Parts: sequence; C-alpha cells; structure tokens
Amino acid sequence: MRQCLIYDTPEADAKLIGLEYIISENLFLTLPDEEKPLWHSHLYEVKSGVLFMPRVPGPIERQDLEKVCKTYGKTIHFWQIDKGDNLPLGLPQLMMTLTRDDVEKRFGVSFEKERAKRADMARPTHSIHPLANGDGKGLITKLRELHCNRTVPSFASSQL
Repeated sequence: MRQCLIYDTPEADAKLIGLEYIISENLFLTLPDEEKPLWHSHLYEVKSGVLFMPRVPGPIERQDLEKVCKTYGKTIHFWQIDKGDNLPLGLPQLMMTLTRDDVEKRFGVSFEKERAKRADMARPTHSIHPLANGDGKGLITKLRELHCNRTVPSFASSQL
C-alpha cells in the first residue's frame, strides 16, 4: 500500500488538500463488496494522460505510472480549494478524479501526447472491477450527533 499526500500545487507554499491510499489490484479484490465502490481504478487517469508527475524525468515517471496503472485508490479531500476558502472547512469528502482546465498550460504537458505515449501500458490483470469507480455516483458524508458514555480507563481512575 502507498499513502500519498495531495497538494494543490507543486510549489513550496502549496496547501495540503487530501490523502490517497493506493493498493494493488490483488488487495482490492480481497475487499468486501460494500467497500469497493469507495475505490477507483487508476487506469483512466494514467492512460488518458491526466495523471502526471511534475518535474519528474519521463523515463522515471513512466516506470512508476506503469505500476500505478494497475492499482486502485481511495482519496479523501480535506480542503476544497475550488470554493476559495482560506482554511479547510466542512467535512472531509471522498473524491474521484478531478482535473482543472488550466493544468496542461500550468505544467507544460499535453494530455493528448501523453495519452499516445501511454497507449501500450498494461491494464489491470482482471480488468476494472465493476464495483470500483462508484459507477458514476457520488457519496456524501453526514454528521450525526450521538450520545457518548464517558468511560475512564482503569489506569487513570486513581489519578482523578
């Protein structure tokens, strides 16, 4: 498993906006069916060219993306920067792929050229699982107030 921090830019003053867990296809297949819709395949992100590694030399990027192409990810965003907030407000959200319109210009990449260069990358061995990618549906986290009974750990009771 990989754990990736997600920033809004590759600059020194970037905002940490999320976290992605990346697992192998084999590990994904062991997940319970109710968990699988929370994960997405990286096949499209890689082969379409929209997933790239800024400032990483091409051969090194390709070697890593060939591995990522066969993986699944679960992404949690803490900060929705597109809303313009100065702080990460609201509940964390489960996210799928999102690419802003200015990415190609900002990073000097061409999704079309990257797509052509990556056409021969291998697909997941078992293809994309039908329960992955949320099947075009979004999920919302809701807060629900619960009554919690306070318990004192036995080691702390003598200190109260």
